[in-house]
Amino acid sequence: MIDTHCHLTYAGLAERVDAVVADARAAGVDRMISVGTTPEDAVAAHALTERFPGVVYATAGVHPHYAGKVGDLFAVQAALAGLAARPGVVALGEMGLDYYYDEPAKDVQRRVFEAQLELMARPEFAHLPGVIHNREATDDTLAAIAASGVAGQRFVFHCFTGQPDEVERILAIGAMVGFTGIVTFNSAKNVADASDRVPLDRLLIETDSPYLTPAPHRKVRPNEPKYVTHVAAFLAERRGMAVDELTAATDRNAEGFFGLD
Repeated sequence: MIDTHCHLTYAGLAERVDAVVADARAAGVDRMISVGTTPEDAVAAHALTERFPGVVYATAGVHPHYAGKVGDLFAVQAALAGLAARPGVVALGEMGLDYYYDEPAKDVQRRVFEAQLELMARPEFAHLPGVIHNREATDDTLAAIAASGVAGQRFVFHCFTGQPDEVERILAIGAMVGFTGIVTFNSAKNVADASDRVPLDRLLIETDSPYLTPAPHRKVRPNEPKYVTHVAAFLAERRGMAVDELTAATDRNAEGFFGLD
């Protein structure tokens, strides 16, 4: 199966990445996408694609938490454009909006998000999907996507944490939806209920490791790609499916959406 969103460059995973990848593969997780959250982080993620060809893939983007560190937007666009053209880079992002915290300011986040959407709108990047981070900002996130002119089918809303009505609005634009270990938490019934509304052909599974370890291993730190198996098992049980049946579908979704080998 495929972990469609992890951060192998982050502390807790980066310093033992060989073991992390080996353990994932032993658990049946044969491919994983290490998501870039700054241009520098994306460079490190891309290096892993060369170290683990056909196993680790990368993305290039600026996470909204780092929007306040962006000085020259044109320079950041140029850096991301260069990274996006490299083999092994399969998406732009993680990009989006996060209104859970007061900083960075909303207008700063929106400018950085819009700059990345502009990249997606360029003809040379028409083949690349976009990885969306959306936390308590669904209205503005959907509005920015609509204003960009980029087709909704090119996006995945990763780590969905909202209400069922929000997932319906996301599905309405044609986007994919990714679920992490949060869906397994007893305290996140809204997320589990929302997962039921996602058609099988629009569903992706992920860890967002090193964060959000799924039940029954919630106390384990750091989270690792190998634990995406528990996300798959939880979603399969809710749908009355065999795990292999669900992961065959989510693998097809990931391969088609990200253009994986």
